[in-house]
Amino acid sequence: MRIAIYGKGGIGKSTITANLAAALAERGKRVLQIGCDPKHDSTRLLLNGKRVMTALDYLRDVPPVMQRLSEVLHTGYKGVVCAEAGGPEPGVGCAGRGILSTFAFFERLGLKTEDFDVILYDVLGDVVCGGFAVPLRKGFAEIVYIVTSEEFMSIYAANNILRGVQNFDESPYRIAGLILNSRGEAEDQKKVYRFSKAARLPVKYTIQRSSLFRKAEELDKTVVEAFPESSETKLFQTMARGFFDDNKLFPALPLEEEALERIVLKGEQPDKDKKIVHHVSGIKSKEKEKPGAPSASDQENRLPASTFLSKSMLCREPLHGCAFTGAICTTTQINGSISVAHGPRSCSQIACQTILAGGLRALYQKNVIIPEQLFPSMLSSDMNENVVIYGGMDDLTEKLRQAVAAKPQAVFVLTTCPAGVIGDDAESAIRIISAEHPEIPVIPVTTDGNIRGDYMQGVLNACMEGAGSFIDPCCKPEYDLVNIIAEKNIANNAETNFAVISNLLNELGISVNCRFVRRTSIEALRGFLKGRLNLPAFNDHFGRVLINFLQERFQISFAQNAFPVGFYESERWLNEIAVFFEKETEAERVIGLFRKEYRERMEPFRKALEGKRIMIITYIHDTDWILETAFDMGMEVVKVCILNYSQDNLFRTRYPGRFEVETNYPPQKRDDDLRRLKPNLLLCNYTPQDLPLALHADTIPLCPDVGFYGGLAFAGRWAALLKSPVKEGWKYESEKFA
Repeated sequence: MRIAIYGKGGIGKSTITANLAAALAERGKRVLQIGCDPKHDSTRLLLNGKRVMTALDYLRDVPPVMQRLSEVLHTGYKGVVCAEAGGPEPGVGCAGRGILSTFAFFERLGLKTEDFDVILYDVLGDVVCGGFAVPLRKGFAEIVYIVTSEEFMSIYAANNILRGVQNFDESPYRIAGLILNSRGEAEDQKKVYRFSKAARLPVKYTIQRSSLFRKAEELDKTVVEAFPESSETKLFQTMARGFFDDNKLFPALPLEEEALERIVLKGEQPDKDKKIVHHVSGIKSKEKEKPGAPSASDQENRLPASTFLSKSMLCREPLHGCAFTGAICTTTQINGSISVAHGPRSCSQIACQTILAGGLRALYQKNVIIPEQLFPSMLSSDMNENVVIYGGMDDLTEKLRQAVAAKPQAVFVLTTCPAGVIGDDAESAIRIISAEHPEIPVIPVTTDGNIRGDYMQGVLNACMEGAGSFIDPCCKPEYDLVNIIAEKNIANNAETNFAVISNLLNELGISVNCRFVRRTSIEALRGFLKGRLNLPAFNDHFGRVLINFLQERFQISFAQNAFPVGFYESERWLNEIAVFFEKETEAERVIGLFRKEYRERMEPFRKALEGKRIMIITYIHDTDWILETAFDMGMEVVKVCILNYSQDNLFRTRYPGRFEVETNYPPQKRDDDLRRLKPNLLLCNYTPQDLPLALHADTIPLCPDVGFYGGLAFAGRWAALLKSPVKEGWKYESEKFA
């Protein structure tokens, strides 16, 4: 049983919840209690007054790679497992967002709810923002009890809780009833019973005012533990039995404010002869248009939120970009789909510019037209200040209706920072649209702007939750087909590199089945498992995460070597594929042709570069293609400096001992190393500034040209660069006037 106990702050819901947990545990039930209140005191009485590490403090202080669920789960009285969400100090931050982050944390680390007989969520009921509705979502809480007293503000809060349940509840029957924690005399209790009758909810249990609660709290214990023979303890034991024996649930029927005041404050009796105005949520009424219709997004193959993290998330580096942008740059690569951005128009414009930039670079520099990037298929819900204050579910629902009206093969929903901060539940809008159009899959992708991570995390989530949800596990491998994974959509040479790889495969009689995820289609994704072998474009952290995900989910085969750059890697790559497909003879013929051509092309560059000294400073950890090119040209590599950065964390080389190497290189050492080693050429990922001596410098591309001649293209640049003067003439002139 999953039970959420809501109530106004200070109403006593934490005391009631803790005593109930103790009573359930005494009956032999395995109980988990999660406190969803910034005061983080829900479980204190179960832990003898101990204040525990909250989930939010733990998330803040511990790197993701070191996080363990056991660190935020604490065992209390009679084995009750306790957890506290925590929250910010009063006056700062957003406690509702904290609840969202806590539940995402529990999901990511795999909280096993099936290990418990009862889960109790102790939830603050004063605040009605989306974060505090989290226990109602995704099946976290099946049953809701509302704690109230005779005070009008307590009843007012109870009514607001009913409104929150109505807004976010996907089930028409979720409320078990009211728990009256009495503060006054019997006459005052009539207010609660009038509200109960009007809201059509029973008062299930009444807890009378008692000094034993104060005495037990002074002992840092529950009444159940401190005074086991008391009438108060017997009441909680009765409640514990009743929670299992009485399973009747009721719909949330909150009252309009005028009716609430008329009934509670003025004492008007709610009866059949007098009209009671119940509040009706706009979201709920729309959801009722097609009740019971199947949701296309709830397909069996639907993936949970990703537990695979980008390197910057694992290493707690500053975020490199935004998860929303990374995800939308990926989903827009899927032909026949529409990506709907739930957020301000500016977020969509920035993401669109990022997509267009790659398409325009490919067009201008490579003369390659990429329609997915020149004309990205995306819509925005155009959140504004009013939406941020009051919620944007109506706007998102209408934008999704606009998307499905275009009859796409799929719709992806991606949320920005504002949507994540205010706790908009995009999945409730998705359920509405899926009920209206069950034939069109509507797939949410976890982003929330950069709340859920950086650009690369967004790409990973889009690949796994979005594209991965379409893979048909029933497809069987076909002999001469391969898939390509982990191409980088931001690379302006991605299409020319794909053409090179495709041509090499064609030489062996092998075709590409699906690109995961670039310039692909829903049909290709569904048939992903037709590929007998999967070829990673990169073996960096991004590539390895995707490999681990696909292997874990589908148990498929991968080539060990990534897209090759240079002759050695290309020969090794082609031979590996040839062995897998039993095409060694074809591979030997192709490699022989390229070897002759490579030697002929190499000679002019070698004459210009032989004997020159080269130094490398890079965050790219796989540098062998650069080293191979330098050594083939007869150059001397004086030092390789590996920066710690988000692309990778595993330096490797097949040339050990042939040069000086330093990993985790501190950039401030650069100038001293340049003066000491005096290279002719410096290679960096970005154009270096303020060099301490005159020398030539070139940039290392994030995604180099692949194939047998990839290194030669780079050598041609070096040869041309070294022929030019180290300093331009105008700079010499400027020194005369210095």
